[in-house]
Amino acid sequence: MSLFRTLRPRILSSFQPIVLRTFITSAPLRSDTPTSPILSRLRTDLKNAMRSKDTPRLNVLRALLAEITNASKTSKPIENDALLYGLLNKQIASSEKAVEEFANAKREDLVEKEQNQMNVLKGLKEEIPSLSREETDRIIASIVEVLKTEGNLNQGRVMKGVFEQLSGKVYDSKYVAEKVKELAKAES
Repeated sequence: MSLFRTLRPRILSSFQPIVLRTFITSAPLRSDTPTSPILSRLRTDLKNAMRSKDTPRLNVLRALLAEITNASKTSKPIENDALLYGLLNKQIASSEKAVEEFANAKREDLVEKEQNQMNVLKGLKEEIPSLSREETDRIIASIVEVLKTEGNLNQGRVMKGVFEQLSGKVYDSKYVAEKVKELAKAES
């Protein structure tokens, strides 16, 4: 009996860190947000690229899945199309910068490789349904009208209203910023 009492605290203490670590690092099994069909299709695309030996597509998909996995371990996991769209934009921007640097270094082989990868990223980006410019213009115009009637029309309030309306949707943020700036100048 005394042997069991002395072993019990040691046995339980050795299991506690493993159990706690499991619950802390694992993702919840259910989430309220619907998963993106494109996110769920990326793994099958990776397998298809492996089978067809499509190296540029394979490299892009591996890098993209690695970014998604790394983001899932942070406070901002990539769970929907809007976040995936942002990640793709970031990857495309870094590829464009790399193409420019490789061109300056006169490395045409690397320029071609990076452009192939950028084309794959752009193809994935085009598959994500996004708001058209007309819909975005309509939303911006409605927010400007509301703020104009309240008398609080400034660029910051318009941007805040637009981003609240467009949260969770896929849209071109550069276009939104340009359009809001253009409308703010026209109104003042």
